[in-house]
Amino acid sequence: TKTASVQKENGTAGFDVFVNSGLSAATSFDTTSGYEIEPRVAISGGGSPSTAVDYINELRERAYGDSSGNISESDLTEQFILDERSRELYWECHRRTDLVRFGQFSNNGIWQWKGGVQQGTTTESFRDVMPIPATDLGINTNLEQNEGYN
Repeated sequence: TKTASVQKENGTAGFDVFVNSGLSAATSFDTTSGYEIEPRVAISGGGSPSTAVDYINELRERAYGDSSGNISESDLTEQFILDERSRELYWECHRRTDLVRFGQFSNNGIWQWKGGVQQGTTTESFRDVMPIPATDLGINTNLEQNEGYN
């Protein structure tokens, strides 16, 4: 889902919401994900930081409509990439998976209301893995519930 600032027929400014579904949504997701692979490789020492910055800036120029949000190589950190993915892929709901991947979901990383308290708190690391649904456990008796969800 993307939004764009538009001029309405009555002359007022507003926002229209464009919902992508089917092939177009998959294509958009794949392009963004592909452009965000190079920065992750670059910060681990295996890629080109300048190419990574070019890819990030291309995505940001599309989002900002100009180069005002562009970054430099010194901005390219693991935390920046995690934060950028949270903005760029917000509607695709990758945040939980990314927080687990970057080690910031359960026993690391605190945000407001995490763990059910206003100031936030860490949670048990077994929550990095989802529980197996009871219906699946009932159908396939060879499955065992993931640790912590018994």
